[in-house]
Amino acid sequence: MNISSTVCALSTPVGTGGIAVIRVSGGSAFPICQKILKNKGKKLSERPSHQAFFSDIIDSTSGELLDQGLILPMKGPGTFTGEDTVEIDCHGGMYICRRILETLVQAGCSMAQPGEFTKRAFLNGKLDLTQAEAIMDMIDAGTRYSLKAASSQLKGRLLLEADELRNELLSMLVDIEVNIDYPEYDDLPEISDDDIQQKSMDINQRIKKLLVTADSGIRLREGLSTAIIGLPNVGKSSLLNRLLREERAIVTNIPGTTRDIVSEMADLQGLPVRLIDTAGIRETGDLVESLGVKRSFDAIEKSDLVLFVSDREFLLEEELKLLQSIGSKTWFFLINKTDTLQHEKASLEAILQKLSEEKLPLPRRVIHISALTGEGIDELTEEIRETFFSEDVLEKDMPLVTNLRQKEALIRASEALDRVTSSAGMPQDLLSIDLHEAADALGDLTGKSARDDVITQIFSRFCLGK
Repeated sequence: MNISSTVCALSTPVGTGGIAVIRVSGGSAFPICQKILKNKGKKLSERPSHQAFFSDIIDSTSGELLDQGLILPMKGPGTFTGEDTVEIDCHGGMYICRRILETLVQAGCSMAQPGEFTKRAFLNGKLDLTQAEAIMDMIDAGTRYSLKAASSQLKGRLLLEADELRNELLSMLVDIEVNIDYPEYDDLPEISDDDIQQKSMDINQRIKKLLVTADSGIRLREGLSTAIIGLPNVGKSSLLNRLLREERAIVTNIPGTTRDIVSEMADLQGLPVRLIDTAGIRETGDLVESLGVKRSFDAIEKSDLVLFVSDREFLLEEELKLLQSIGSKTWFFLINKTDTLQHEKASLEAILQKLSEEKLPLPRRVIHISALTGEGIDELTEEIRETFFSEDVLEKDMPLVTNLRQKEALIRASEALDRVTSSAGMPQDLLSIDLHEAADALGDLTGKSARDDVITQIFSRFCLGK
């Protein structure tokens, strides 16, 4: 990306609407936009920053009137990107937006790439990588807790903690290198081997405290992958519809109705849960249904949680075979249709005894539900919350790891410090190699030392116009 160029893009969703916003950013934003405006007032460069005004918008070549709208000039560095920026609020017709973008390009703009405005903000020091990622997470957030996690990161909670840890490591490295390079100076501060061990241990403990938040944080961002499995006609699709609060899956009393997996994100009291409704798993000669069954097993393999649904007080042989595929996955046993069936405690104990005899994994919880009436759904939601989402992460405003890139960087830093603390007695210049690696890993986390290809990959995932 040539950061010296001036770029433009539509920042509102593509489609017909009342209003659209076109963003222009770069060193030539004002003179370029001046070419497409027809008004008798001051030039853009002379207007007060962050004050909108009304203007005709014209074709820069022919002078043809394209639209009328509000123009908002914003002078850098006090902008999102840190550059001179102009936002054009025009009418939201697709043809109008295309013509305005075309005339901006004719006047000297380049079309922005996905994530380019946020990438410029990062390169101009307005954001670190964790905050840039938080912006995309806020756009994608579909539940209360997902938004809370993203907004906490945008405030810089993780940035501040990672920077503080990295600065402590760099301070240690400075002391080590000064002692090595200038041993003849007695008045320089000396760092002992014990100091290095203790400080490394303290920093590592704080890193590991951040890593504890990773599983919950990643699930808040991506959703808890949850496979709903069982034999045909036990109520899997009905349960999906109940959790989504909409008729997403077709429900009939005909076995084999669901022939492919259906995946949707559900908001369970603020928790993001990605539900995967699988085809009823059974022996079948139907080619299409058998492909659906295969995909069901794939969904089980990739899931964090398995909801095994049954509607009877005993387990069939087919169900026992199905439970073998769960392996070590966390699973809940959901006994459905409690509105029509009477499930006695004795029968439940018999089921658990049968699982033990077959040496199959026991469920974390057994919950009686009715997908038809909603009975037991609140209990299921609460059990998911307690099992997979740390209460501190949900309720406290704290530094939070929300993706695998951040988690991997912290793991590298922690492993480097583990090597330091397990190498007591080694020369300080050798210990400094691992301390440097830990500092670099924290720098990768925030973008202070991240490679260009990593940065490019991160911003390529953004939507156009952001």
